[in-house]
Amino acid sequence: MKFGISLSIDSRSKVKSDLIHDLSEKLAIFFENRTYGEDIQDYIIGFTCVFTPEGFKNIFKKKKPTYVSDKTKINRFSGEKIRLFKLFIDNITIEEDEYETFVTSNDLDCLELLKTKILESLSNLDKLPKSVKDFDKDKFKMDMGAFFDS
Repeated sequence: MKFGISLSIDSRSKVKSDLIHDLSEKLAIFFENRTYGEDIQDYIIGFTCVFTPEGFKNIFKKKKPTYVSDKTKINRFSGEKIRLFKLFIDNITIEEDEYETFVTSNDLDCLELLKTKILESLSNLDKLPKSVKDFDKDKFKMDMGAFFDS
């Protein structure tokens, strides 16, 4: 399974981008040779850490998890065709009341918050569409827990 974390961050939270990239790479390596079924082959977590000023709160509102069976999109900047195939996209957000703590905390505390957010987000797998039949979500959740315990 392919695994990754995509970032939407502002200039203040950019100081944590290396930490998040490192976590993403370690998760990608951990899940690289693991299989949980045919219906989800790529798993992406969209990570948002942006302090939004009053009046702009709806720009970075929480997104619902998305499953894409098979779809081709065109990159609006490059014109390149991108195929999304058996992809699950989940999202985690550093909330307004967590933002300052996340940006100013040490890396260990930030990783603990990320761990908590990712593990909480796994409950979204229980809302997968009925068309997703061949995916062992319980094994995936156990493996994610094992990754963070090690």
